[in-house]
Amino acid sequence: MRKLLWVLFAAGMLAGCKKDPAPVPAREETGAAADKDSPEASAGDFQDVDDGKPYVLTQAKLDAYVGYQRKVLDAYAAMNKALQDAKARVDSGKDVADLSASMKAIESKAESEAKARREAGLSELDVNRIGALVTDVITQRHMSAMLDLAGELEKLEAMRARLNPEQQKELAPQIDAMRKRLEETEKLVAVRKVHGDANVDLVLTREQDLMLNYQDMLRSFGAKSQ
Repeated sequence: MRKLLWVLFAAGMLAGCKKDPAPVPAREETGAAADKDSPEASAGDFQDVDDGKPYVLTQAKLDAYVGYQRKVLDAYAAMNKALQDAKARVDSGKDVADLSASMKAIESKAESEAKARREAGLSELDVNRIGALVTDVITQRHMSAMLDLAGELEKLEAMRARLNPEQQKELAPQIDAMRKRLEETEKLVAVRKVHGDANVDLVLTREQDLMLNYQDMLRSFGAKSQ
């Protein structure tokens, strides 16, 4: 299924995305529901894995995931460059819209991702659960920096200091709400409710490396990073 989606993506790039995108087909299953932990299952196919049990992260698994994530980003960058090169050849008229080169790039990326996971000693369940945890923590920290709630709070407090007592009283609820939001954001209150304090605290020990990976991922998709 995952390979099929990449094929559709490659076809869209080579065609210049002039046609409406093809509808995303439903997940394929044979007989009973597909086994989420089978070797054939792709690490990205089951982002909603939840067996009802709390996932216990360890330092060893987190360290392994950081390295795995970096290798996956490198593999994606290589695939994206190959696809862009193929599209450029088609656009320049030097090549026909042949998917063979793109298919090779996609398959190479998938193989590199699977190899990186095996070398890291992580199961697909590990990758999915750690990935969800890391994403929630790092995106929250990134958005906190982007929004600069602390700076906005300082501006409100400075504004209040210049107002008369009655106006200060009117502004007080806004300042209290901003302060509460800042505290909850900095302490990752919502994330901790989902993943647990121990898991969140452990992820924060590798925040710098994980944030670097996250920003590189944003850049690879052409998004703005902090």
